[in-house]
Amino acid sequence: MLNVILIISGTIVLTTSCFNGGNADKNGQLLEVYDVHGSEATARLTVNGKVLFTTSVYIGKNGIGKEGEGDSKTPIGEMHVLKAFGVKPNPGTTIPYIDVTNSIYACDDQCEYYNQIIDTAAVHHKCGGEDMFHIVPEYNYGIATDFNKECIWPNGSNIFIHCKGHKTWTGGCIALDEERMVELLKNCDQSLVITVSE
Repeated sequence: MLNVILIISGTIVLTTSCFNGGNADKNGQLLEVYDVHGSEATARLTVNGKVLFTTSVYIGKNGIGKEGEGDSKTPIGEMHVLKAFGVKPNPGTTIPYIDVTNSIYACDDQCEYYNQIIDTAAVHHKCGGEDMFHIVPEYNYGIATDFNKECIWPNGSNIFIHCKGHKTWTGGCIALDEERMVELLKNCDQSLVITVSE
């Protein structure tokens, strides 16, 4: 699956279209998250059959098996890339990149913008979601996934791959060391597949 973000009248809208390269075979890109112990796990990035790194990551505070909004669990299964983002400038990724400013929010409100990254200055929504510009170092760099691609409330929102912060857990995202996050961004495109298992 190839996932696309359209910007319509300033609103960032998540959409999905078909893509034939999502099997993560020897010519693909795969980030595997496995060996889960509480809020910690192991992640392995493979690109074109070559393992680029294996590293420890933080996941949801309550482990895996996401059931709904606010349960602090990371989804099990397969996810795909929508877009990259960061408070810091694009480190060289070919994934379409959102420069996070002080009006960029990850919306988790029960509204038309649920599970979307939005520019509140453009859409004039007083968002109760994440003020992404001030979530650092976690959002220095990140990737938005297509979890709950239909954006149905309250099935869960804003499952990202991002940098580690000061906590040893996330609200459901996957957190890597910043240097690994940069390596992932530089070596991957929108065909990256993310899998989460026990």
